[in-house]
Amino acid sequence: MIFRTWVSLLSLPFMWGCSAPSSASDPVRPQTGTGSGGSSSAAGGSAHLPAGGATPLAVDGNDGPDAGEVKNGTCATQDFLLSSKPAQILLLLDRSASMLEPPAGTSGSSKWDLVVPGVNEVITATDSSVSWGLKLFPEGEGSECTAASVTNAVPARIAPMNAKAVTGLVTATSAKGNGTPTGDAIKAAVSYLKTVSDPSPKYILLATDGEPSCAGTSQDSGTARTYAVQAVTDAAATGFKTFVVGVATTKTSATQALNDMAVAGQMARADSNPLATKYYLASTQAELVQSLKVITGQASSCVFNLKETPPEPENIAVKVNSMRVPRDTTRMAGWDYTDSRDLVVEVFGSFCQQIKTSSENAVNFVIGCAGAPPPV
Repeated sequence: MIFRTWVSLLSLPFMWGCSAPSSASDPVRPQTGTGSGGSSSAAGGSAHLPAGGATPLAVDGNDGPDAGEVKNGTCATQDFLLSSKPAQILLLLDRSASMLEPPAGTSGSSKWDLVVPGVNEVITATDSSVSWGLKLFPEGEGSECTAASVTNAVPARIAPMNAKAVTGLVTATSAKGNGTPTGDAIKAAVSYLKTVSDPSPKYILLATDGEPSCAGTSQDSGTARTYAVQAVTDAAATGFKTFVVGVATTKTSATQALNDMAVAGQMARADSNPLATKYYLASTQAELVQSLKVITGQASSCVFNLKETPPEPENIAVKVNSMRVPRDTTRMAGWDYTDSRDLVVEVFGSFCQQIKTSSENAVNFVIGCAGAPPPV
């Protein structure tokens, strides 16, 4: 998902590259004010060109603003496009042998046949807005519910513009694993995500065709379901929420297990019908693609990078579609800095939802000059 994001800067004379004329004899450049025009690019957006032919500010990939300029001794403003940081999603893909069966009530193509092209389509389409990673389970083709069924291996580690690596691995994978050790796969995913230092939001996307069958080396299905739900609950408590996709799932006990995991993962499917499934449906390739598009839209980031700490970090206004967003250190419904150097701003709650769901967005960061609040 691509967001049109505008950033306005009112900068201090001694910071952000601001400088005043050195003497009365120096030529005075005309003040350019707010610019117009400009276009984004795959690298994160180009500068929004100011009026009067002045040189635009640079935008470095997903980084934030360089600096405004002081003209005639006052802070000037410039607008330019800025990309939000890509969300990070680890796809946890079930490759158990049951994926080679056709969906219930059909014949011919297997569940794996609908998964591979559907997953690859969405991952390729979201390459610039999602940093993808991939972990497969169960591993190998040995006995069911062994220590070797799930290891710490992550064939494709999360990285920007990683679609080619992830889709290549998905295409090359065969669904010949034995058993469904979902709980241990979630735990391994959490262990890996803890090592990813980038502060962007991180999610697990679990795609599976059935209920868990392993809890460690135990093959008791009831224990395995409880074990998996607890693993998803613990992952969310650690900060890694889980989307659950059910691939052609019709069995009642499997549906219940997937519903429980979807609720525990805190990213359940929204539906006004209380009897609707809480997990995302994927009974056909088209349905899988649609579910994955909804998921990637929800996971899209509301995180924005600044290249330098604002001159007065408390003297900043954040607006979404012209509506001022309150500062909220509880990070429930507003904005806040999410790093110790005040270089990363994240928008939360309904304001973040606006950013994710609107096709045209205006997200303004307005930074005040020394001793002067930002204009609102």
